[in-house]
Amino acid sequence: MSERAAARPRNPRGQGERLREELLRATERLLEEVGSEDALSLRAVARAAGVAAPSIYRHFADKTELVWATLEISYERLGQAMAAAAEQADDDPVARLRAQLRAYCRYAVAHPATYRLLHETRQTPVGPERLAGHPAGMLVRGWNDALTACEEAGWTVRGSRAEAPYVLWSSVHGRVMLWQVMPSPKDARRLDRFVDEILRLLLER
Repeated sequence: MSERAAARPRNPRGQGERLREELLRATERLLEEVGSEDALSLRAVARAAGVAAPSIYRHFADKTELVWATLEISYERLGQAMAAAAEQADDDPVARLRAQLRAYCRYAVAHPATYRLLHETRQTPVGPERLAGHPAGMLVRGWNDALTACEEAGWTVRGSRAEAPYVLWSSVHGRVMLWQVMPSPKDARRLDRFVDEILRLLLER
């Protein structure tokens, strides 16, 4: 069967958003298979969504924009889980930061496929101006704001303040990856204790 014959009927006018969502879902599935932006084929995305390849450019300027939009959905879900945990924590900035970090770990454990998509998809390098718009920025900004709230409450951040959000991110990410691959008992309370230790090392009064 030809690609033209296999393509599904054109979306009626006004259903462009549905097509965009189908393209994002197709991209997510394919990224899980190929593992990198370079290996992702726009033709394969179009085929999986049942449209002609040029249709992608009605919604995304290039492949990088398509990949980032796909990742953004999962970053937003992770960010929402972290924000919800912070809202339920005590009215103390360190407690709220602790809740965010623990929620990050729990999300990674509960959604391993999504987490791998976020952190194992090899992405094409871009310039600093475009990089500033990467969807992972919402995590960095959130942790930066949380650390600022701790400082305003009288805490001092040890080491480089500019690198502190990345210290938090790389620490919990590394611990989650070890927790997932090592043949030790899967007790999530160990992740909670690790978060407590990271905050003891990073913050002082």
